[in-house]
Amino acid sequence: MKWMEITVTTSQEAKEAAADILYQQGVNGLVIEDSYPVAMAADVEDYTPLPEKDFPLEEVRLIAYLPLDEQLAGKVESIKQLVAALADFDLDPGRAEVALSEVEDEDWANAWKAFFKPIPIGNKLLIKPSWEEIQPTDRLVIELDPGMAFGTGSHATTTMCLEVLERAIQGGERVIDVGCGSGILSIAAARLGASRVEALDYDPVAVEVAQANVITSGVQDKVSVAESDLLQAASGPAEIIVANIIARIIVQLVPDLTSYLAPGGLFIASGIIGERLDMVLAALAEYGFEVLEEKNEGDWYALICRKRE
Repeated sequence: MKWMEITVTTSQEAKEAAADILYQQGVNGLVIEDSYPVAMAADVEDYTPLPEKDFPLEEVRLIAYLPLDEQLAGKVESIKQLVAALADFDLDPGRAEVALSEVEDEDWANAWKAFFKPIPIGNKLLIKPSWEEIQPTDRLVIELDPGMAFGTGSHATTTMCLEVLERAIQGGERVIDVGCGSGILSIAAARLGASRVEALDYDPVAVEVAQANVITSGVQDKVSVAESDLLQAASGPAEIIVANIIARIIVQLVPDLTSYLAPGGLFIASGIIGERLDMVLAALAEYGFEVLEEKNEGDWYALICRKRE
């Protein structure tokens, strides 16, 4: 399959808004090239620091991929128009440049390998790329090849989810993973002792990658993978629903949670940038959820919630 690499060059001030524009057009994740020490755009799985002499401090590159299909031209045009219009929202868009480059699927997969190394998480888990060899370990190994999907465990939003799942799963729980990406959270839940896991993603590429990773990790007897718009394909009820997505989509998800969450069940929400935390908290309060715990790493937040009785 061929893909279009879309590189948006914008300002530090406008990078969150530019990230939202890309997500609205259907990209499944971003890579940021940024001179700052912390990547701040939503749902980013890899961050590439660049020397100041090679990359102006005030600029940011957001790199995303869309398939070469009949919808691509319209999506690219929308991205260009919306990036150019950032100034209308009192944001400095910087160069507001949108560059295109056609790539093969294999090019993307190989590019990820330079960044993805074995990662110990919490007290029990080890995320291992499928191409890496490791020494024998007592940790529960989750073997992944992210391919064109996102979710390697290297980003704070994913790490926080894994740490919460490690504490929350005691054995036998039913879990729904909304926006499963590479399947990392679903596989971890199964390895930690969940009895049934539903891995859901709207992106058919992510569904394919997650299914392959589920088989590689040997948890296909516990994990089912399906293409789904949020909870549309879920069967429920589940003792745990986890969503490592972006704040705007979490807000859309909240009204449907009650129909799929077992009494007393937990909702774990991550991928929330600090600027949008209040928006998510307001939505949770409106639909009767109490926040049991708030975790953060830098400006990224994860919430552990339960429906009020």
